Amino acid sequence: MTCKEFHENILTFEQLSEQDQNQLLEHIEQCSDCQLYFNRYLTLEEGLDIILEKEQVHVAGIKKKSYQRIFKTALLTCASLLLLIVGAWNTPPVKAVIKKALNEVIIDHFLNGQKPLNHQEDSATTENIIYMEQNLQNGETVYVYVSGQKVRKEYQNGNYSISDEMYLASYSKKDNLFVLKELDYEGIPYEVEFFRNIDPKNISYLGEKMYLNRKANVYLVKEGQHVKREYWFDKDSSLFIKEVEIYNGKRQEWGGLKKFEMMKVKKNHRLFDFIAPEGARIVDESK
Repeated sequence: MTCKEFHENILTFEQLSEQDQNQLLEHIEQCSDCQLYFNRYLTLEEGLDIILEKEQVHVAGIKKKSYQRIFKTALLTCASLLLLIVGAWNTPPVKAVIKKALNEVIIDHFLNGQKPLNHQEDSATTENIIYMEQNLQNGETVYVYVSGQKVRKEYQNGNYSISDEMYLASYSKKDNLFVLKELDYEGIPYEVEFFRNIDPKNISYLGEKMYLNRKANVYLVKEGQHVKREYWFDKDSSLFIKEVEIYNGKRQEWGGLKKFEMMKVKKNHRLFDFIAPEGARIVDESK
């Protein structure tokens, strides 16, 4: 049986005899080309948010019953779509469908990155937040704490800022001044409209890559004749963590992260509370 025939059998997996099922699964485990094809099949979950709920699956580590469950779920939920996509992966219409889905995938990343991490039960005394260290262009390091749309940035000179979807507070240690402003918040990141307006054919998924010892989903966007840009999202939190501009083949990385981790803090941490330091002059511009 040829690899092409094995590809076609993916669509009718549950209709195959047990012997043919085992033959297909064994072939997938041994054939690098079919492993790649199967991994592409699983990549559709990234583009369609249907299969396996955004979990990358590696052929070598899956038992046969898991294969059956995957195929059954896929066939029941999107059979008509898979007949098109998996059955004719390299045709232009299929490529267009997949690339169009990636627009929404990137948008989902930006939206999911604004959500707090899953917290423990209410009885727990800690919660999960994201901690980052970022290098600025002037060489200074800023320490960032993130929980959904709540962000705290602390600078080496003692200044800090706190923001959420409604307010921004900035503290200047030199002036001992605490300023509170109201944000003109529209509820949807500007990146959402940006990616919705990009021609789908200019977007491609580069797969998972490692960054700061973490898995990241990476997408390549062609923004002009000479300019491409990579967008890196932390796999677990969907937070946008890295941008790489490629101009005439030369890569320029933006972001400057040198540390990224998920940490547990006590629930009474007050990191994101709009409270001025004792003795600071307060200017409330939010009224």
